[in-house]
Amino acid sequence: MIIPINDSLRIRGVERCWQLEKARTRNGECEWTPFKYFPSVGSAVGEACRREIRLHPATTLVEAIEAADQIAANYSRILDEALNEVESRAA
Repeated sequence: MIIPINDSLRIRGVERCWQLEKARTRNGECEWTPFKYFPSVGSAVGEACRREIRLHPATTLVEAIEAADQIAANYSRILDEALNEVESRAA
């Protein structure tokens, strides 16, 4: 299973774990490279969310709180969509 986060980040399920992957261009072609590994999809989504919050360019506390709320809501939606897809495949 592949859960797209944005154009440069995704979560990919492999046989024994979940990988956080980032896109890179190599010889003019997009290639996905894993850089972190997790035992569950929830932990992978959680880390991706925390990573995005850490890297956000907010400069004030108010901006940081608003950004964290927006990012968390987006990741909640992403996880819900992924779980719904899994349930629909199983049915």
